[in-house]
Amino acid sequence: MKRPWIPLAGALILAGCSTPPPSEVDKMPAPMASTWTAEHEGLGTPEAVPGAAGERLFADGWLADIDDPALTALVEEAIAKNYDLQATAARLQIAEANAAIAGAVQWPQLNAAFGGARQKGNFSSSGLGGTGLGGSSYYANNYQAGLDLSWEIDVWGRVRDGASAALADAQAAAATYQGARLSLAAQTAKAWFNAIEAQLQVELAQETFKSFTDTAEVIQRRYERGVSPALDLRLARAQAASAGANLEYRLQARDIAVRQLEVLLGRYPANELKLAAILPVINKPVPVGLPSELLERRPDLVVAERNLAASGKRVSEARKAMLPAISLTGSYGYSSSQLGELLTGNFSVWSLAGNAVQPIFQGRKISANIERTKAIAVQRLAEYGQTALDAFAEVENALQSEAYLVRRVESLQTAATENTGAENSAWSRYQRGLTDIITVLESQRRAFTSKSDLLATRNQRLQNRINLYLALGGDFDIRPAPEAEVITPLGTQPLPLATGPTVSSHP
Repeated sequence: MKRPWIPLAGALILAGCSTPPPSEVDKMPAPMASTWTAEHEGLGTPEAVPGAAGERLFADGWLADIDDPALTALVEEAIAKNYDLQATAARLQIAEANAAIAGAVQWPQLNAAFGGARQKGNFSSSGLGGTGLGGSSYYANNYQAGLDLSWEIDVWGRVRDGASAALADAQAAAATYQGARLSLAAQTAKAWFNAIEAQLQVELAQETFKSFTDTAEVIQRRYERGVSPALDLRLARAQAASAGANLEYRLQARDIAVRQLEVLLGRYPANELKLAAILPVINKPVPVGLPSELLERRPDLVVAERNLAASGKRVSEARKAMLPAISLTGSYGYSSSQLGELLTGNFSVWSLAGNAVQPIFQGRKISANIERTKAIAVQRLAEYGQTALDAFAEVENALQSEAYLVRRVESLQTAATENTGAENSAWSRYQRGLTDIITVLESQRRAFTSKSDLLATRNQRLQNRINLYLALGGDFDIRPAPEAEVITPLGTQPLPLATGPTVSSHP
């Protein structure tokens, strides 16, 4: 028997898989530079690293540029356990599923169906349409089994355009995930540096408080012997009290910093994380001649570019909605009043139909949708241009700040050394009666301030280096940018919630 679906085979060959839309960044009106204008300290040259197919797009080799063995382990823990990153990974999976759904519309939809019905009817005793009171009943059964086929033949490519736009959306979601991963790594590094600096500030505040307290005690004894006036004693006590208040502030700041880091790591904020004894150092200087092409791997730029590409496909999809929609429907199966005869060839049934629908009047629905998608495309183009300019500004600022902070650290190191020497000299002169207490207290305050500023500025340099990696979208290595692809995130498992807070004191 002739099969009704055979004429569809040729049409099925015309159905192809969708591909992501090409980049449209050549339309970008924003001015771009091939080199950086900011001054920066560069001692090396950029290293070209061959890129293999499927190589990770956003490099995280910048972790090795900082001499801190604990940092890599902390970043890995954050990526594995952070709840916000798990939510972003789930959104990527949603976008991938949406792309698969959009692509499935291109293919014929085939459904299997089975049904059965039983009906009761009555015969009139006086004949059809008679008025007699007597009569007889009858029962009718009907069983059906078959396959139903429906397919919109995408002659104009409208469905393919929609599926291609959905693929671009999935690629944008993949870039968003990679951006969230890079951002989380950077946040973890920054929080780690902040916590270390906070601990060092606590130690400095403790040392300063003890020093100021010792000074006040010495002046107390001098006052009791009548050597120092009451004014000197009051000023020394006031400075010691201020140092005690500053110590409490530093303790509070340290505890907050540690808990913020623990939350990033997916831990309960119990203030139990052990900190490093010193701030890490930066191993690798910023190479000279960093190419601006490094920014092409920035996740937010990839997202903006994919959004722009998707909007172009949706404009095409909206325009093609004005063309006729051609579809085929068909069915093949069996129908019988006896269940046992349902699958015999004598009771087969089939149907095949085709139709074309041409929109004529829909109250400006189609034209308004075209205008809307065109406006969205213009919006996406402007957003890409602004994102690119912001990216260049971030790199320029980070490069310039690198030079400023290097020189500032050097100056503060000199200031701390000189102020410490001045403090020792002033105290020695005060004990011999050659200077007043104001000079001693001021020299102590300046020594403490310069040491505190030096710690803060060293941390600021580390923070700025992380900002530079974020602005560049990764490390300084040059890799060929692979074609954008849907990236499936690491599998995530539900995390056990903490049973409750743990009260502890920081070491």
